[in-house]
Amino acid sequence: MEKDKNKKNDISINIKNSLKTRQETTTQKKKKFIKAYSARLCNVSAACEVVGISRTTYYKWVNKDNTFKKAIEDANENFYDSLETVMFSKAVTDKDTTMLIWLSKTKMKHRGYVEKQEQEVTVNPLEEVMKRVAIRRKKEDE
Repeated sequence: MEKDKNKKNDISINIKNSLKTRQETTTQKKKKFIKAYSARLCNVSAACEVVGISRTTYYKWVNKDNTFKKAIEDANENFYDSLETVMFSKAVTDKDTTMLIWLSKTKMKHRGYVEKQEQEVTVNPLEEVMKRVAIRRKKEDE
């Protein structure tokens, strides 16, 4: 009886240790993923390949671990900042016309640098239906 009790405790301890080791491994993989993700220009597939996980695992981590999700969002923002720096450089230093136009339209909207699009707006979307009904009634009355 005593041996059975000790054996159950040993199994329970082994399970707890195994789960702890697995958790540490997952934490290490998450850290490795974030580094790989940043180094590979925020490419999920490339980072998954480096760490040895599936995209499904990545999306589970993002959906279940807010700290991991925040680290991914920070990596994305850093990537966007880097892109923006290159774009500014191309526009100002290289005088790239396309980049100048794009930056003007996105960063200087408040100064009127926007593409104006004309759209026909119908105040009453049922206007056409009402006209048809009126025409039918008129024909019926004749």
